Amino acid sequence: MKNALIGLLKVKSLMTIAIMIVFVVLALTNRMSDELVASVITAVITYYFTKKDNDNRAVTEIRKTD
Repeated sequence: MKNALIGLLKVKSLMTIAIMIVFVVLALTNRMSDELVASVITAVITYYFTKKDNDNRAVTEIRKTD
């Protein structure tokens, strides 16, 4: 179970990096506006770290109740 979770986090990190690279390339080749790219990257990073923080809080709460 722990290995599966670690593997999922690695995939999540790789997907986040891949999305950021794609949008940066689109911005550098002028296929997308810089403002849109910045908004998308900010949204992805915010979701990723908020989700990670919420997961950590849930684990902490479970440990407190045990």
